[in-house]
Amino acid sequence: MGLEFLARVRSSSLWVATVAALVMATYAAPLAGLALAAGAAWSLINLALLQGLIVALTGADRRTMPATWRAIAAIGGLLALFAAGWLMLTRLSPALLAIGFGIPFVVMVLKATALLLLPSAAWRRLTKSPWIAAAAVVVLIAGLWVVAGRAAGERHGAAHTESLAGAVRGGAGAHEAARSGEAEESGPQKFPNVITVLHRLAPHAPLVGFLHHYEVLVFSLGIALLLCLVAWFASRNPQMIPGPLQNGAEMAVEALSDFFTGILGPRHGPRFVPFLGTLFIYILAMNLFGLIPLMDSPTSSLNVTVALALIVFVYAQYVGFRELGLLGWLDHMAGSPRTAIGWFLVPLMLPIHIMGELAKPISLSCRLFGNVFGEDMLLVAFASMVVVGVPFTRFSIGIPLHFPFFALALLSSVLQAGVFSILTSIYLLLMLPHDDHGHEGEAHAQHAH
Repeated sequence: MGLEFLARVRSSSLWVATVAALVMATYAAPLAGLALAAGAAWSLINLALLQGLIVALTGADRRTMPATWRAIAAIGGLLALFAAGWLMLTRLSPALLAIGFGIPFVVMVLKATALLLLPSAAWRRLTKSPWIAAAAVVVLIAGLWVVAGRAAGERHGAAHTESLAGAVRGGAGAHEAARSGEAEESGPQKFPNVITVLHRLAPHAPLVGFLHHYEVLVFSLGIALLLCLVAWFASRNPQMIPGPLQNGAEMAVEALSDFFTGILGPRHGPRFVPFLGTLFIYILAMNLFGLIPLMDSPTSSLNVTVALALIVFVYAQYVGFRELGLLGWLDHMAGSPRTAIGWFLVPLMLPIHIMGELAKPISLSCRLFGNVFGEDMLLVAFASMVVVGVPFTRFSIGIPLHFPFFALALLSSVLQAGVFSILTSIYLLLMLPHDDHGHEGEAHAQHAH
């Protein structure tokens, strides 16, 4: 066993700790998942610093000045880690921190046991026949099942006794809490994000309260800043033979340009490609951001979707006034009357067209909000499903049934971004002069479809 073994231990421990923390945050509480992840990170950093200290003290260059500085840096890191551990013990659950801290050591023991067991003759005899191996697995699972059931039964009995003893003491307190409105908020809740976790950790901190109050704006502006950084890195040093980032950006720009130019025509299409392409990429990024653990989709808030729809509405009306003029815009709203029957129907067509324009931002915002929020609630609903898995007790084991629906969420996120941007391009098409894009009835039919 050498440094490669420790590297494999760190990699496996990181995956195990990440999955355990996400499951704990989903089925127990966000703080529980955070405590488990913090304990595992504490242990992994501690092992890395110890490895650096030992290598610096026992390596071939241990008498050189760089090795001395590495040893001093490792000792300083261990002291800082000790202070951080004391702070975590005062803020988070010590039991969960201990469990997370022990994950790398459990992984290390299991890997070492596997290295000793796999080459042995007993293991070869056990795995020689698939029936013997299957019987051994069944016996192991049954033994763990019974042991877990007994342990959970003991905990349940102790908790039941404690609840009976404290029923009288807690009756008055519970009544007072219910009367003062301190009961927990009921109803369906989305997955907790990083700002929600920080707010539960420090609910009275001014900065955390500010972030929690403007949570949607923080995520919206953060995603916009991230997209700006990606665009800057992709275009700051263009090459004739592009790298992966530049190549991906050029492919996206070319695809969006061809798509929206095909709708608006070659004359006006290039003018509106920057606006429509930015709108599509921004909405797509916001939709997908909620699928990342501890993140949130800003488009699941009606405030964001209404703001986007209002921007589209104002920009479409601006394009109409600029391209048609005031009289042309009124003529468009009146249904472009050119016959006596058309002028006779102006009092009917004018209010209908105005109400249609006012209804466009409502339909855009509600459609996007409803689909993204519905995806989040679908994932939460299936993630909340549990089964009674331990015999003789009420202890339940959660099953992550929401994983298969991530593919549906990915597809729906792309579709909703596409629908929003396509409808925006059609609204702009309807505001352009009719000679540039054919009959308005065809555009109306496309919009209705």
